[in-house]
Amino acid sequence: MKWSRIGLLMVFVFLITACSNGAYNSDEAIERGDVVVQNGVENPGPFIEFVKNVEDKNEATLRITGYTKEGDPIFHDVEYDGSEFGFSYDNSHDKFGGEDIGVTTDTCTEMEQRETPNDEIGFYLTGCSKEKEHRLLELSKEQWKEH
Repeated sequence: MKWSRIGLLMVFVFLITACSNGAYNSDEAIERGDVVVQNGVENPGPFIEFVKNVEDKNEATLRITGYTKEGDPIFHDVEYDGSEFGFSYDNSHDKFGGEDIGVTTDTCTEMEQRETPNDEIGFYLTGCSKEKEHRLLELSKEQWKEH
């Protein structure tokens, strides 16, 4: 049986697609505007912009994407409506997350900045209806000053 070039190309594309399992890697996340937390904070610009919008009481959305050690994405989505924050934590793509995977949501009233023990600036949602607080991320002082 002879394989045409198009047939071989289609098989090759199928194998590449099948092997990738639709993974949402950090390059794709950054391309889509996510703040990525993986060995530090990558693409902090959208977070800085989010903080500015909150300070100005403007509506804003933010996605922070972290990764498990196996490379599965964990999403933290935040929506600000000008007065309160909607927060969701989605670890449903964690293949090794066990029984505690899924999406949890919360509503919070404040975003706080605190200096962390490792001399970074931590950002937390507080005044939440379900949890005491939600840690969003920690930026180095240099990253915070750059923007």
